[in-house]
Amino acid sequence: MMKIKLIAPREPREDTLSSPFRLQRVNLPLLAALTPPGHTVTIVDEAFAPDDINQDVDLVGITVMTDLALRAYHIADVYRQKGVKVVMGGIHPTVLPDEALEHADGVVVGEAEGTWPRLVSDAASGQMQRLYRAAKMTDLKGLPKPRRDLFPGTKCNGNAPIPIGVETSRGCPYDCDFCSIGQTLGHHYRVRPVQEVIAEIESIDSPHLFFVDDALGLNRNVAKKLFTEMIPLRRLWLGQGTVSLAEDLELLRLMRRSGCMGLLIGFESVQKETQNEVKKIKNLRIDFYEAMRRFHGEGFGILGAFVFGFDYENKDVFEQTLEFTMRGRLDCVELRILTPFPGTRLYQRLLSEGRLFVRDWWLGGYPPDTLLFQPKGMTADELMSGFARLNRQTYSFGAMIKRFFGMSPWKRTLLGCQVYAGVNLSTRKRYFKGLRNPQPFAGASNSIGKR
Repeated sequence: MMKIKLIAPREPREDTLSSPFRLQRVNLPLLAALTPPGHTVTIVDEAFAPDDINQDVDLVGITVMTDLALRAYHIADVYRQKGVKVVMGGIHPTVLPDEALEHADGVVVGEAEGTWPRLVSDAASGQMQRLYRAAKMTDLKGLPKPRRDLFPGTKCNGNAPIPIGVETSRGCPYDCDFCSIGQTLGHHYRVRPVQEVIAEIESIDSPHLFFVDDALGLNRNVAKKLFTEMIPLRRLWLGQGTVSLAEDLELLRLMRRSGCMGLLIGFESVQKETQNEVKKIKNLRIDFYEAMRRFHGEGFGILGAFVFGFDYENKDVFEQTLEFTMRGRLDCVELRILTPFPGTRLYQRLLSEGRLFVRDWWLGGYPPDTLLFQPKGMTADELMSGFARLNRQTYSFGAMIKRFFGMSPWKRTLLGCQVYAGVNLSTRKRYFKGLRNPQPFAGASNSIGKR
């Protein structure tokens, strides 16, 4: 019998701009449920509590996203120095398994459901391999219920409840060149059987849920069936999806009746030339303003996400984005500098064109929204100064107050006012702090830097 610890890293540095929003993950509790009997499993999520490296443990599994790779490697190195076997999985090791193997005894490439039980059995017999590659995409039918009982105490975040993560689908049919989802979870959009999702929701003792799907509701018929079945369960939920959700009024109504409170929507860019390059927006049959009217008409709070630095953007994008966020009365706004993640076509193109300032930037410890490449549609200084100006304008007290009025009816409740103020004030604080981070390459030449 082995003692297994599953870890979700979080960077403890002050300049990471980590969001105050937290949720109970699905991936590690699901792995725990897939672990063969006879082993004990503990789960550590550094977003909630620090790890105790002195615990007696035989095998450590670490889930790794690119922006947390440095932290994950540090954790792995510490455990290996103690003689503990370490295995890594997730997006980053899937894309760069050789790099991950410099810090791990084993790496899972692709989805872990098909390989994890064998890996655990191999590790127990002292025969763990270096590489476990998923032979095919996971069939989402018949997945076990995640072991949420193993998750560290996550009942509330201050006065706000911690939403429980639920997965209804995987994969994304869109092939955006800046996104790594298709490379890791596939372009085929897979859905879980509705009744299995409903049974899982019924087993959760919290009314607050978060659908962790990267693109919620793309299969409209299945989504409508799911939300219809959820209506009598009386849950409150958040999720993330594309603007195209607003094209289907019947779907929006069912989402509202099933308990939807708000959505993270990736608008990405307000400029048409860039939208034509972002495939999830290119064929949109509704404009952004009408989408916001429909979302707000159903009472949904909308966190609108925008990315800056696309090749087809020009410096007018900042003023145009401000106009949309104000006229559209977006509840909260996420503003980010485009990041060239390894494994994406964006990364390969910037690398081949000699526009990356740092080849393996994720090992450099740079804070979020560091400009890592030479932009095309404007100078580096124009991009970063425009980005800073937009942050200050979007999160000025006047702008936050103006966006509040005329929005969704639920915000007029005491809870709605508290949520709006809390989210916007905390986001303002994070972003304004982030603007003080140095930009080491803003004036750099058009060449690849060295670590």
